[in-house]
Amino acid sequence: MSKPVFACFDVETTSLDSSAGRIIEIAVVRIDGQGQPVGEWTTLIDPATADLGRTDIHGIHPSWLADAPAFLDIAGDLAGLLSGCVPVAHNAGFDRGFLCAEWDRAGLGPLNIDVVDTLDLARRLGLPGRLGQLAEALDVALGNAHTALGDSRALAQVLLKLIGRLADPFPLPHFDSPLLSPPPSGRVTHRPVSPT
Repeated sequence: MSKPVFACFDVETTSLDSSAGRIIEIAVVRIDGQGQPVGEWTTLIDPATADLGRTDIHGIHPSWLADAPAFLDIAGDLAGLLSGCVPVAHNAGFDRGFLCAEWDRAGLGPLNIDVVDTLDLARRLGLPGRLGQLAEALDVALGNAHTALGDSRALAQVLLKLIGRLADPFPLPHFDSPLLSPPPSGRVTHRPVSPT
């Protein structure tokens, strides 16, 4: 049996409520069981609303979204990136909830996706629940916190550290791309690079 590929993903959103809020940035960082990178992808997403929520947290400016793809535009790309992998998120109910809400809102029907939750794994070990504190406890660098790509990169390394510490195995759900998935568009819009 082949070793799993983990697809660690994170979303930045306009609110904490998936029924009303929208995804405005998403990233996927894929690694194999040895921690070798398989690839990473990220894009800003046009939420079709002027209310971006806590811009002081996610740092996304409205002007950056002017040419960003809608969720439907990137749904096929996202499904392809997750397909055949083990999806992973921190506080997975949040990210999964938004992903499923956007999938349904785009007219693609229900999305069946099970996700490994690093928050649950951390709690088994008595480790902190917040991603930043957990990363610090595991000696994982968290650069560009509250960006989807920065958090996904840290999440991938946190996952590997947690796997190394856990004595008991845990379920590794594989994601299969839904039949009702649009073809990949290849569209992405990235955050502007900050001057150093």
